Amino acid sequence: MIFNEKLRQTGENISMGFKMSYPEKVGGLKGEYWVKLYDRQGHLLAERHNNNIIVNTASVLIARLLKDNSEPSGGITYLAMGTGGVGWDLQNPPQPTTSQTILENEIARKAFSTEDVTFIDPDTGNPTIVPTNVVDFTATFAETEAVGPLVEMGLFGGDATDLLDSGTEVNYRTFPVINKTNSMTLTIIFRITA
Repeated sequence: MIFNEKLRQTGENISMGFKMSYPEKVGGLKGEYWVKLYDRQGHLLAERHNNNIIVNTASVLIARLLKDNSEPSGGITYLAMGTGGVGWDLQNPPQPTTSQTILENEIARKAFSTEDVTFIDPDTGNPTIVPTNVVDFTATFAETEAVGPLVEMGLFGGDATDLLDSGTEVNYRTFPVINKTNSMTLTIIFRITA
């Protein structure tokens, strides 16, 4: 018995010299967001910050981009806002899940321009022109856009267009209601860290 144990240990020690082990996954995506609601005069009415959920279909979009940079034509291109599902408690909507693929009731979306997407220095938190593993996506909904009792939002890319519910969802978040009227402006920053 002692001989067998010594033989097993010797075999393990020898194989450790020739066998290399690598983790199956390296890192992962993490998301967070900031919401700021302003009145017509530019006064801050409400502010929120929280984490968001990176959904399962985000990996599909990443794989598509890795396979062929011509299809899809882009990464994350839209922020969508919604009023949630029928019968939802607007003050306490259901928790977001990684299986979400579209908003429950999308009412508006905003395309990101080149200026709306910024690399962030992970050490300082400041914008930088040097590519990093942190990207901010900023969208502002004007007074007449995304008006209603907002309780959900998500980032979309791939084959996303101006059409509601189009594209591949990358992340999703539900939150207690933000009652946006047509006299308010809503600015949202989504940060994705790889």
